[in-house]
Amino acid sequence: MIYFFARAGQFTRCEIHPGRPHRMIVCSPDGLEQIEQHSSSAELHTRWEDLCDRLEADGWSGPFGRDPRV
Repeated sequence: MIYFFARAGQFTRCEIHPGRPHRMIVCSPDGLEQIEQHSSSAELHTRWEDLCDRLEADGWSGPFGRDPRV
């Protein structure tokens, strides 16, 4: 699944890759990608919730299932 967060005309993309290994890729507005691997789907889900909370606290809107500009 791919999700987007928006703030002031910028976008952060988050990709969730379930399966082994469970991965989450976060691409910041400047194009920097952070790839995380998690040992279980529960760990990945907890990390996803933490990321959503942090982005919301930092003023980001989302998650959107696709780029909201489209």
